[in-house]
Amino acid sequence: MAYKLGIIGFGGMAGGYHVDTVLREDIPFEPVAAYDIDPNRLAYAKQRGLAAYDKLEDFFAHEGGFDLVLVATSNNYHCEMACRAMEAGFNVMSEKPVAMSSEELQKMIDTSERTGKLFTVHQNRRWDRDFVMIKKALEDGEIGKPYMIESRIQSPNGNGDMYNWRGMKDHGGGMLLDWGVHMLDQLCWLIKEPIKTVSANVFPLWSEEVDDYSKVIITFESGLVAHMEVVTYSPIALPRWMVYGDRGAMTMQDMGDAKVKIRRIKEDENTVIDVPAYIDHKVITRKQTRHNIKEFEELEVPEVVPNSDWGSVYKNIAGVLDGTEELIVKPCEVMRTFKVIEAAFKSAAEGVTVQF
Repeated sequence: MAYKLGIIGFGGMAGGYHVDTVLREDIPFEPVAAYDIDPNRLAYAKQRGLAAYDKLEDFFAHEGGFDLVLVATSNNYHCEMACRAMEAGFNVMSEKPVAMSSEELQKMIDTSERTGKLFTVHQNRRWDRDFVMIKKALEDGEIGKPYMIESRIQSPNGNGDMYNWRGMKDHGGGMLLDWGVHMLDQLCWLIKEPIKTVSANVFPLWSEEVDDYSKVIITFESGLVAHMEVVTYSPIALPRWMVYGDRGAMTMQDMGDAKVKIRRIKEDENTVIDVPAYIDHKVITRKQTRHNIKEFEELEVPEVVPNSDWGSVYKNIAGVLDGTEELIVKPCEVMRTFKVIEAAFKSAAEGVTVQF
């Protein structure tokens, strides 16, 4: 049995990616209806076999109802539409970024708890192949204990990425809320320990009113540092991932790579040596441990990614509705990521490091 999907906001993501995904044979969802205020998008919804509505009340009254409503409007309407859908009795998945503020997100969470309806967010890049491979290599201890993780998306295209409402501040545009929310969600999901501080640079380079450059540095309780950078204009791009550990380092050049490249310690030893120290004008001897690396090895972790399919978002929700799975993208995790984003905007605006 296929679960019925209703869509609020039938723009490019909804009318393309989402519909194409749920129409796959292995995805237990069926897109049945769409609501939009643009007649052209409604006409396209009909072409794709969906019922089309230009009034939200009529959409909610669609015969047979929905098992899940996808909210895929511009960002500034996510909270309103998600809450109205839950109030109308439907489970909801919001596109990212989930809202315009943590206060809006809390309202969505409160509405979910009050109505008893499922609420989640389309953080589909938890299933990106590059991220899944890096995550697995870390979990397998390929480079020991990590102390620095660098995640970057860099484009040579200038302001070409900042179009339509994505270039409008009052619609929730900007790279930090577009790509950055995915990258920070990955980092916050990968590293479960408490966050100590957030510092950031967020500014427009080519854009007229929103950021098209952002760099966010997160320090965790153990001292592990995560560095996220997204920029729409970078003629020479650095690797998509660089991860440093106490036994080596690994890199992946871009999202299309099939392998993780690793250079790590193959053989080393610790020796204790005597070194001179000077205290109260006297020479004494202290013992120090010296770490000697005898040999490195280089290897490539081949592509073994059984869970790198964006359709897994819908499969997981179906499992939750079946009562057989736990929700993967939890609202509390989304809140943590959004708090990091707000701390980054505050750090950039005030030129301070924010205590998290």
